[in-house]
Amino acid sequence: MSDRKTLIVPGMKVALVPCPALGDTTLFLRLAWRLQAAGAQITLASVSLASIREYLPGLIVAGDAPPDVVGLAACNDLVICAVDWLVETKLDNVAYLAGKKLPRQFKPEEQPVSLRGQVIPGAHNVICRNPKAGKTMVQWIDLYAEEILGLDLAAPITGFQALPKPADDAERRVAIFPTTPHVSKNFSTSGFRRLARHLAVKGWQVEFVGIPPEQQALSAQYPGCTVHAFADLKGLVDYLRTCSVVISNDSGGGHLGSLLGLRTFTITRRRNDFTWRPGFNDLNQVINPVISFKWMGNTVWRPFIPLRRILSALADVRGC
Repeated sequence: MSDRKTLIVPGMKVALVPCPALGDTTLFLRLAWRLQAAGAQITLASVSLASIREYLPGLIVAGDAPPDVVGLAACNDLVICAVDWLVETKLDNVAYLAGKKLPRQFKPEEQPVSLRGQVIPGAHNVICRNPKAGKTMVQWIDLYAEEILGLDLAAPITGFQALPKPADDAERRVAIFPTTPHVSKNFSTSGFRRLARHLAVKGWQVEFVGIPPEQQALSAQYPGCTVHAFADLKGLVDYLRTCSVVISNDSGGGHLGSLLGLRTFTITRRRNDFTWRPGFNDLNQVINPVISFKWMGNTVWRPFIPLRRILSALADVRGC
């Protein structure tokens, strides 16, 4: 724990406003549980989390879209807000967090953050302060909780509660998230098809997951495979309770799977200790290319992803 006294005392009201992206939302949820463990009354202003409020006892989940940052500042002691929701109004109890970089026009020194009259140095911050440090974003958000807010990382956190029981066949089901909004991050369709075939031969039940607008296209790309798409986060959480493994690009699906305690494999062209990788449990593995090179301004990496690492790891799990 940090040497300095915690700023958070039981009964304080703290609101968190996550970024809409799923991976970022899982980090704010982690921070919410840290603050809850310190006795704070927590409000989460998140449309996506509103659908799973039954799994978040003790947290107030508001589904305003977009969130009313000014209103939250008026009725809470402190607001920790993703910089995506930056407002022009200067609010002395609102701290803005960015993943890796605050907007150039935002001047933290001109907007000090105070909590019940006590200034919080470093309240405006980036979650990842050094992308070469090898820490996961989970470790970085914990560091913010400890060093900036003075929270005790040894205090147990609640986590999800009252989740559906894992399905009887969950141990043999693999969920693959084959897309992200950033095409440059996506592994190839042919590569995922090949991986799915090899896993099926080894006895795994392989299913694909996308968002509703892409379900039809994914069904065409992965014939013979079940393709899921869920209207809300609850549908996705409930589905992942029927799985034991998540395979994804660098995407929110991997972070959510990790948060739920599942084994994850993240396919990426980046180094294996890149910051934005799942890190909520110890069953997370990065699969990156054995080589990559530049060709006509583009990085060639997809043909060099060693799928055998996934197959070997899962063979060990199932004893195949």
